[in-house]
Amino acid sequence: MGKRSVVNVLIAVLFVFGAAGCATLETAGHKYIMKGQVLDVTGDEAYLCIGSAEGAKAGQEFTVYRFVKTPALAAKQQITYKRELVGAVKITEVVDEHYAKAKVLKGDVRVSDVAELMP
Repeated sequence: MGKRSVVNVLIAVLFVFGAAGCATLETAGHKYIMKGQVLDVTGDEAYLCIGSAEGAKAGQEFTVYRFVKTPALAAKQQITYKRELVGAVKITEVVDEHYAKAKVLKGDVRVSDVAELMP
């Protein structure tokens, strides 16, 4: 087997094991931390990018956060963000494997905020 063939085989093996590892991590992440983006808010109803594939169920309550850019204090300072608590929602209906409807329980919930399952 030539040097080039060995390299190609090693790349293929790393790809297969890497892909399997990512799939495993994705499952574990959703098992312990369920979160998703707020896609729409109309009145007191929010539409979330969280569905049955992540384990969402009607009645679950989520804390809602917004990522807010912090101003740079110096010209060369790197831009940073802070996670700001802005409200809470409760799933009223799981629409499908990707989406759910929720009632805004409190706060100023907006599109692009992140909903995270309360412990």
